Amino acid sequence: MVIERNRWVRRLLVVQPTMVWPVSFLLWSDGGDVGLAAAVILLWASAAVCIAGIIVPMRSQQTPRC
Repeated sequence: MVIERNRWVRRLLVVQPTMVWPVSFLLWSDGGDVGLAAAVILLWASAAVCIAGIIVPMRSQQTPRC
């Protein structure tokens, strides 16, 4: 599998959410509208980075079609 060959992808998929999710939880628990909006943006960005971390290496490793 592509993820097993790329160390940066594994690190991205493991380290990035473990750092972003607690920060977004703290922003959300603050109770303000700005904190909630920032938490939502961080969570959406985290999800986008995780999805890109899976899809981009797979697309770059595909064999060309005839």
